[in-house]
Amino acid sequence: MRRVAACMLLVLCLSLIAPASALYENRYSYLSVEKVTVHLEEKSATIDIDYTIDDGILLLVSILGRTDLNRKVIRVINYDNARIQQVDLTHARLVVDNASYDYGEGSFWYPSHQFKVTIPELEVISPQMSRNFTSTATFPRGMGYFGADAAPAQTVAVLTTPLNF
Repeated sequence: MRRVAACMLLVLCLSLIAPASALYENRYSYLSVEKVTVHLEEKSATIDIDYTIDDGILLLVSILGRTDLNRKVIRVINYDNARIQQVDLTHARLVVDNASYDYGEGSFWYPSHQFKVTIPELEVISPQMSRNFTSTATFPRGMGYFGADAAPAQTVAVLTTPLNF
């Protein structure tokens, strides 16, 4: 009976929070996103998301469990095939298989991506480089990269004729 009452209280609180969340672009329900870091490795992406939970809901999430929090984190990241590797009250780590296209010979393309909220700090990291964005809901244009074990071939100039000084 207490669990039912707590669930009803949670639903009531969430219904009051949802309209207010439209005022803040980095919010989704009771979740306020602070930073997202996408680590690219081969075709998969590991996504770290730092967030805060509204004080009024924090206790309910702690008591009732993280099922709703898991759904909200996945919704914010906006990948259908994302799976949660770790989640707590301030941070989550998700893994997305096939986040990038494999073009063979160790080359990959991470396409543009639309998140469900504005991300205050977004960093996308490949084995060769990283790109940083502020206040964006989109990773624009995409990014090409090579797998960690398949660095681009070095061009070596071979001199076939002697130099005359």
